[in-house]
Amino acid sequence: MALLTGGSSGIGLAVATELVKNGASVILVARREELLSKAKAELERITTRNSLRARIHILSLDVSDADEVDRIIPPLIDEIGTPDLCYIGAGIAHPDHFEKISQEIFQRTMDVNVGGAWNVLSAVVPRMKNKKGGATIIIVSSLAGLVGTYGYSAYAASKFALVGLSQCLRNELKPEGIDVKVLCPQDTDTPQLAAENETKPDETRRISRNAAVMSPQTVAKALLKALGKKKFLIIPGTTGRMGWFVYRLFPRLVYGMFDREVSYIRKRKAAT
Repeated sequence: MALLTGGSSGIGLAVATELVKNGASVILVARREELLSKAKAELERITTRNSLRARIHILSLDVSDADEVDRIIPPLIDEIGTPDLCYIGAGIAHPDHFEKISQEIFQRTMDVNVGGAWNVLSAVVPRMKNKKGGATIIIVSSLAGLVGTYGYSAYAASKFALVGLSQCLRNELKPEGIDVKVLCPQDTDTPQLAAENETKPDETRRISRNAAVMSPQTVAKALLKALGKKKFLIIPGTTGRMGWFVYRLFPRLVYGMFDREVSYIRKRKAAT
């Protein structure tokens, strides 16, 4: 059994799809009932086509609401069963220049991305501790949670926080038989990325213009391949891993590239 927040679309749904194909039952958690129902129907077609016994459960829930999470998830787990895998993927992003990001947007970003993870894990972890055979937690951060990128101040703040949370939980929960991993994908072709493009600054577009965009299915397969392995940080894709490697060894080189691209945009705007 796997519980997935942000499981109605994007990477979360791709992960759920791979799990179901392998016979695992899933609980999809997201806010929008329409998307959840569509995702459930899609997964049930897979189970029917492949004669699988996997069960598909859906739960409409705003994970940033701690009271609602605490009221709904524990009884659900007690009824259905404690998940072997908890995937924390619910998240939002609103890229823009720092001065244009309102306090409301920043707070909502932190509430959903960080608070949502905290709320769900607070409900799930105590039950996972009692699960025979151990369990796994996957927290979805981003390459923006490892390297701060122009235009992503609110989002990066939340994703850096998730990396820190993952590191702490990895150390605390290993003795309890719970394996914690953090997933840091590069840009992925999801509805969230499409929404980001509506507010993304020109400088950000310039910096990322040559970056490869991964498919959710590729990210999901890389994640499942890492399950059961002694690997904490999962960066799917050669481009992402190479970027992280270069940044760790030569941060000035990366910052220099950022500066050149920003300067190019500023000069172009000044000339028009």
